[in-house]
Formats: sequence, structure tokens, C-alpha cells
Amino acid sequence: MSKAMQVYDDCEKKVVDIPEDEVENMTDMMRVYTGIQEIWWSAYKEKISEHNFISGLLRFALAFIERRLEKSGQSTDSWLNEEAGKIWDSIGPKIDKLVEDSGALDCKERKETDKEILVLDALAFCFITRAFDLWTPKFWRSDAIVAKIKEKDQAEAEKEKAETEKRVPVGS
Repeated sequence: MSKAMQVYDDCEKKVVDIPEDEVENMTDMMRVYTGIQEIWWSAYKEKISEHNFISGLLRFALAFIERRLEKSGQSTDSWLNEEAGKIWDSIGPKIDKLVEDSGALDCKERKETDKEILVLDALAFCFITRAFDLWTPKFWRSDAIVAKIKEKDQAEAEKEKAETEKRVPVGS
């Protein structure tokens, strides 16, 4: 059975065919997301703060990206410092100004107030959302594909349940 499907693409403003490889990519992404939810639940039960949990995820992401860069052969310390340096020189001062203009914190002295944490959360949300958009081909339709996959999975589960119920002898 083909895994390809159709969804409405907001960017193209029409229903489009989603190729099997894109469906498989979204399925894999959902599996990772579900795995992280399970890890989060374990962390929550052990009273690990959301802040520390997210910091751990971000640390993992940094190590993962650093490893990918190293494996590429392109990433020497000087190359990475030069490229990252250009980016940081461009956006770093703007980020600091945005944070300071919010009035929530001074970039040089963190107090970790509720307001400061919310501003940092909002800032992280913006960056993480943009990173997702950059890393995910045709990201704008990922939610529609995931919803369609869940819909298909639920229909298959209901069909299996109905078939199982038909096979069970009455009175057993």
C-alpha cells in the first residue's frame, strides 16, 4: 500500500500530492517527537524542571550539529568560527538589544525572574521555530501531513479492532 497522500498546501493554495519520501520523513519526525515526549514525562516524574529539560535538549542539538559539521570535513575550527562569527556579528547585537529593550533583563546580569524567563522563552521560541522552518523542507505543510498520518493510523486501528471483534466468539 502506498504511503503517498494528498493534503491542502497553504503556500500553493491547492491540494497537492505528498510523495512517499516526505510522508516517511514526517513519520520519522513524529516518532522522534513521541520519543522526546516519553523522555519528558520521565523527567517530569523525576521533578526535572522544564528549563533544565529544554537546556538539555538544546545542548544535545548543539552537540549533534557540531558533530555533523565535523563529519562534513568543511568544518575546521577556523571555518566554523569565521562563518558563525559573521552570523553572530550580524545578529548578536540585535538579539541583545531586543532582550534589553523588553525591559525583562540585562544581558550581563541574569536574575531569572518570571518575566525574564518568559522573554527568554519567547526569544528561544522564535529561533527554534525559524530553525525548524530552515531544516524542514516544505515545513508549512508538516502539520497537515502529520494530521493526515494520524487520521490514517486511527482508521487502520479502528478497522483492526472491528476485525478482531468479529473473530472473537460470542460468550468467550
